[in-house]
Amino acid sequence: MPLQNRVDPFSRIHAVQARGMFTGNRGILHDPESQSLRKQSWATDGWVICTLAPLPGRQKRKRLMSEGRWTELFFLDEAVGLAAGHRPCFACRRADAAAFRDAAGVDSIRELNPLITDEIKPRLRVRAPEPRPDCVPADLPDGAFYARGDTAYLVWRRYARAFSWQGYGGAEALHEIGQRLTPSITCKALANGYRPEMHPSLG
Repeated sequence: MPLQNRVDPFSRIHAVQARGMFTGNRGILHDPESQSLRKQSWATDGWVICTLAPLPGRQKRKRLMSEGRWTELFFLDEAVGLAAGHRPCFACRRADAAAFRDAAGVDSIRELNPLITDEIKPRLRVRAPEPRPDCVPADLPDGAFYARGDTAYLVWRRYARAFSWQGYGGAEALHEIGQRLTPSITCKALANGYRPEMHPSLG
């Protein structure tokens, strides 16, 4: 049975077989004995997107959700991680993190942590979650996500591409109105030229 560690563009964590191109974390969210998530959806503001490869000099973990280690989360691609409220990790993706910081217009990558997560966390509350902001999808930059009901759409080259765990659907016309999923500061970084690494299903 798959572990509950796959993240969708809504920032929710699921148990599905597909893993994706990137990992990341929100702190320690799991019980190491059962390898199951506790009730909280985050334990830190530093939500990051990491490479799947271990840092130089470090070995890949033999067991996911191990004792005393952060909970490994997985994203289809970087755009999904960004929509979910994460940003590039400065430890394992230093160049990308610096590019994201500069495109977002802040002096320090740490400044982005509360700016990004404070917009996402209220939507994940178990009781009375805050609604997602309305948007005009045509005004969103490439790499941003919006929602129509329970379906998340990626804005890509002036078209909408529906998200699935296996990849993206075919190009569709953008909707006239939607609910923005990607945080506003991340949309600013995308509009200013930050280019996330995308899933091959986009072609």
